[in-house]
Amino acid sequence: MPKQPVASAALLVLSAVLCVVATGCAGGTAATEATATPRAHDDSAAVAGGPAASGRESGNRAGNGWTLTAPDSAAGLARFRPPAAPLAKLTGALDRTAAELGITGSAVEAVYDDPGQGGYLVFAGLNGSGYDPSTLKRMDQVPATRQDGTGDRITQDWQPTATGDHGGQAGCQETMIGSGGLAALSSSCLWLTPTTFGLVTYYPNTRSDHFLTNTPAGVVAPLMRKVRDAVERPAGS
Repeated sequence: MPKQPVASAALLVLSAVLCVVATGCAGGTAATEATATPRAHDDSAAVAGGPAASGRESGNRAGNGWTLTAPDSAAGLARFRPPAAPLAKLTGALDRTAAELGITGSAVEAVYDDPGQGGYLVFAGLNGSGYDPSTLKRMDQVPATRQDGTGDRITQDWQPTATGDHGGQAGCQETMIGSGGLAALSSSCLWLTPTTFGLVTYYPNTRSDHFLTNTPAGVVAPLMRKVRDAVERPAGS
């Protein structure tokens, strides 16, 4: 049977919390003023087991699993500490995404300032145990477009991506939101190991003169792997 579209409500909520929409965030600032032009997707060779995917199913070398931290820098970016209220909304969105995957754990979150991109790189994750990385396939879907009731067109697509050296499974959900002649393309890239779940996406800095540019999977997925290298440590280390 053909695969049916599966709308990830939790990731849409997360996108809303992070204000990655065509009409922007506080003060009505536009997230982007140009029609989105999707860039090349992540390297399929790496997904199939190229250098970026080495150690995919192996966990760490000690074999004890991974644990998440919130360091002061990740992917070459300094940590930014947002007010408590937005961070609480992020935690709620993370909980809904975890519920969609059927997992629970201890939340770890951090936001990193990326002035070159005109926004913040957001990491949210869970430490736990007994996770089945294959359950990330629940997010898989064929491209699907729907109206949100306010005139916006929302198109979502899921694509597997290389995990990097820490193993598990990984993938990205791209969301295109169109409103009139404007459109914004954003991505949330996720990974899942037996002991960790993580998500990386962008949040626009509405106080910046530099608009957040489109963030397709081909942009966010490599950053997700760099964030993993920074926030994920061998358990017990």
